[in-house]
Amino acid sequence: MNKSTTTRLIAPIAAGLLMLSLSGCVSIEQKPSEETASASPSPSIDASVTPSPKAIDGTATPSGNIPKETASRDSFQQSFETILKHATKTKCAGNDTIDANGKILFLIGDCRDIKITGTGNMIVSNHMKSLEITGAGNIVAVKSLREVNVSGMGNTVGWRSGDTTAKDTGDSNALGKDALAGVPLDF
Repeated sequence: MNKSTTTRLIAPIAAGLLMLSLSGCVSIEQKPSEETASASPSPSIDASVTPSPKAIDGTATPSGNIPKETASRDSFQQSFETILKHATKTKCAGNDTIDANGKILFLIGDCRDIKITGTGNMIVSNHMKSLEITGAGNIVAVKSLREVNVSGMGNTVGWRSGDTTAKDTGDSNALGKDALAGVPLDF
């Protein structure tokens, strides 16, 4: 082969390889011609795509944005309603101890002094005089709560009323009106 023919064959291939290496994930296919050798196709790239969040009406929202309906909703109310949908109604007798694990309960009736010694429960109630938690990993939402004392670990207690007295002597607990914000409630 003479020098002119070799240059004509190698130059397009070299240019194609240079463009391929500079293009990242884009593949360049070169149509074979009489004067050039055909390049082998690029291997396919496997990847996963995370879908963007959807608004309540099912339409996708721009990536990184929370749908307005979710952002404007009160985190306490949203958590209360989500737990309530899955809860079993349980009548309070006045001074009750919940020693169960992994229960989802809606406490109704005379819920004066409630003690939670169990682990991993989700509990909602309209009113409690006092709440004591010695268990771990419980999520509690109470609309009206006068006093809460938590000595367990990893518990979350949210309330609506403004005059609640809270005492936390445990570890990694979240207490307060905004305590339920960002708590994942996956059912």
